[in-house]
Amino acid sequence: MLRLGKYNLKGIIPEIGLHYNNFIWLSAPNTYIGKDEASALVSSLSELKYLDLHGGDFEKEALVMILQGCKQLVHLDISQSFGFDGDDAEILELASHIPAFKCEGSIITPDYLDDDYIDHDDLVYDSSFFD
Repeated sequence: MLRLGKYNLKGIIPEIGLHYNNFIWLSAPNTYIGKDEASALVSSLSELKYLDLHGGDFEKEALVMILQGCKQLVHLDISQSFGFDGDDAEILELASHIPAFKCEGSIITPDYLDDDYIDHDDLVYDSSFFD
């Protein structure tokens, strides 16, 4: 098992695949996963069985690439992530072959980026600041 922090996954993953033939478990929580990172995972570590990317920031297309390309997965944790809905029918269908699939709490956009998150009518301004 290898646990990575917020590193350049698209640069590290091919190196892992090159040097470790039987690599089956990768944990990289809170990481950005775009198409380049997904492509690196699928081409270099397609034999992964355990993949933990919870709290990640995904491009949905990247997640689809991983689900279509990593056919050996028995555990995939993408819970509490951004970039897709946890109840997305396409994602759930593609992940249906994974016995331990976790996507609870995943949403397309975090609340703090939603226009409705801050209610400007509730804000109180200190007028002395502008004097």
